[in-house]
Amino acid sequence: MGILAYIIGIVIASNSEGFFRSLIQDIFQWSTSDKIQFVGKNIFIFSNKLYFITFGIGLLILTLENLNQKFIQVLKSLTVSLLIFGILLIAISFIDANMKVAECTACNDGIRKLNWDDINYGFIIGASAIISIIPNLIRISKRK
Repeated sequence: MGILAYIIGIVIASNSEGFFRSLIQDIFQWSTSDKIQFVGKNIFIFSNKLYFITFGIGLLILTLENLNQKFIQVLKSLTVSLLIFGILLIAISFIDANMKVAECTACNDGIRKLNWDDINYGFIIGASAIISIIPNLIRISKRK
């Protein structure tokens, strides 16, 4: 069951990659009041491996924690993990975007131009995914 959950996590990661890249770009622009402009071509072929691995591990941990649980507990655990993931995704993107604007000393009118791949998408999504499963790991360790 664990290997299947890990593989499903990687499949989910590969299918949602474009969505998360677009979401992070939107957060970068929104959180800086459009002081970040993207330049160049928005082409990506392969993402950071951390992104795929963390999604696989995240789904594996969620599966292991909820194997013998009631549906309500599974739903509650999933909701908490997704909520933490979303909050962290926004927070890390917000901090990174504002740091990139703040470090720009030679920008015209305070507008920072970034290439589409200047953002470390793998780190942002990977860190959010790993931190969001910490409550599940704590519950697993308390049971044992």
